[in-house]
Amino acid sequence: MRQTLIGAEANPDCYLCGKPGEILYRNRADYLFGTPGEWSFKVCSGDDCGLVWLDPRPMVSEIGKAYQNYYTHEESDHMRQTPVVTIMRAVLHSMSTHLLGLRKERRRYKCMYLDQISPGRLLEVGCGNGKRLARMQALGWDVMGQEVDPVAASYVSEKRGIPVHLGMLQALDVTKRYDAVILSHVIEHVHDPLSLLESCYRLLKKNGLLVILTPNIASYGHQKFGAGWRGLEPPRHLYLFNRKTLSWCAQKAGFSSLHSWTTSVGAFGIGQASLSCVSSIKEGHHFITTRDVWRGFWFQLAARIILLFNKDSGEECVLMATRK
Repeated sequence: MRQTLIGAEANPDCYLCGKPGEILYRNRADYLFGTPGEWSFKVCSGDDCGLVWLDPRPMVSEIGKAYQNYYTHEESDHMRQTPVVTIMRAVLHSMSTHLLGLRKERRRYKCMYLDQISPGRLLEVGCGNGKRLARMQALGWDVMGQEVDPVAASYVSEKRGIPVHLGMLQALDVTKRYDAVILSHVIEHVHDPLSLLESCYRLLKKNGLLVILTPNIASYGHQKFGAGWRGLEPPRHLYLFNRKTLSWCAQKAGFSSLHSWTTSVGAFGIGQASLSCVSSIKEGHHFITTRDVWRGFWFQLAARIILLFNKDSGEECVLMATRK
């Protein structure tokens, strides 16, 4: 591995069961946002686990360097596309959503599957640019965000007018509890997922709901694209879960009444941003081409069909759990 500008630390053993890891992919570059360095993934050697993680991984004090060009920054332009490609994507995405009957699920997905829950106090952990918080606020929720990225937090508070706690989740006042805590593509980014979920548990009211979305390492997309799968995203994705390992982590944090499933609703974007040829992976900015959009379209169709026969094959894991 060539010298990286981000300080890294060894992470050889499974976070959940303690067994040693086996190399899954070596020397992967960040082709999405251009973070320097090469990064390797390991998979747990235990037959009953399946957790995948980054080893070595950025140190806590260095991880911020991996987010300098991240999409939660309003000025980020890592993905570029022509007007023709933009129109083409809009048409094909709408077509696939209609053909596959995904409209209802997309509406539920966008509100974190809380459409059947009466609005109350809601906290989004890792709120990013605040788009989801604004959507939940429009649905009647009393919303609050948490973010460690000062650029993203400033945008949400100043541009959207939504309160944001800038800092670690553990520092939030536990006397002000929430009816729902949501994490959309957050748990895979943290060094200590169990500590994160324990903090979520403390911040929930009795019978409050935790909802998590995270990439599914057991997905059809990972099977198809391998090291080029969009869900890997080194070096920001430190841990990658399947339904079993995600539920296991939530149980360890004290949650009960767990309900988990996988969804292919976001498969278009996964297919579009995944690379079937690993040798074509480059660091830095790149254009979205018509070929990428067609790949996303056909992948969405295939992923939806496969999900009918394999319920664990969706691109994302969804977990709903309750604090009793």
